[in-house]
Amino acid sequence: MSRESWVYPSDGGEPYRKGDRESRVSQGGVAILPDLPDFVSPIDGRSYSGRAGLREHCRRHDVVPNADLAGLPTLQVNSDQRPVEQRRADAAERKRIMIDAVSREYRKYNG
Repeated sequence: MSRESWVYPSDGGEPYRKGDRESRVSQGGVAILPDLPDFVSPIDGRSYSGRAGLREHCRRHDVVPNADLAGLPTLQVNSDQRPVEQRRADAAERKRIMIDAVSREYRKYNG
């Protein structure tokens, strides 16, 4: 006699046999997504295929897909009209703040 395992959903849904795909589909637990289409990189001109190709492309060129940036505010290239000296001073201040924050966390965990 074979052994069976049953899954009892925490939301009170109908129990189903573990590994029974039809039961999981009826419960809405399985989603099959098609692979991404092939694309040609605008950076290096090479062709990449599927999700693995997209991951390789992103890792190789240290970039992120546009879909991952959805919802983030955009920055206009020429939106900062301040003088160059002021922009450099602000950038240096932001860098100092980040270095202090990282140093503080480092000291907290490493004594």
